[in-house]
Amino acid sequence: MRIPPRRDGNPRRYFLGLFLLALLVTGGSLALLLPGRGEYLLPLLGLLLADLLFLLGLFLWLARLPEELGYELQGPWLTVRFPFGQRRVHRQEVVEVRPLAYALPGWTRRGEAAMPGYHRRRLRLEGLPVEAFVGTRRGEGVLLVLKEGKGLLLNPVDPRPFLAWKEEG
Repeated sequence: MRIPPRRDGNPRRYFLGLFLLALLVTGGSLALLLPGRGEYLLPLLGLLLADLLFLLGLFLWLARLPEELGYELQGPWLTVRFPFGQRRVHRQEVVEVRPLAYALPGWTRRGEAAMPGYHRRRLRLEGLPVEAFVGTRRGEGVLLVLKEGKGLLLNPVDPRPFLAWKEEG
């Protein structure tokens, strides 16, 4: 059973703004370089077009990344799918599953990722080192306490399947 996370937005507007800023900067620098250099006009316009197409593709690809975050309960396995990987947890590794209200810090450290609709963080919650795979910076989530003394924070749209999943075992 696939369960999507709650999301706090989509980064498409953010990356569209970055693209428009790149367009403005590139156009402005081109306007400064072109006067008196008519013979370079065609190569510079070709370079500008290639640059803008590359940036558009890059920003569209980056804006799609948060949509890859999702949770899947399949028998005794929980799979957390995220951009560039996945994390699997067996039901026997989980000591407790409990609902939890959380708020992530506004800053990120090395190895962490944050953008609207996708947050992957390491933090301490209720005395445990926790790895969070959530779609919002704050809200209601589910904390899975693992046997190894760590936690896994998720924020599914409906937490009931996670609570029932643990009880099934």
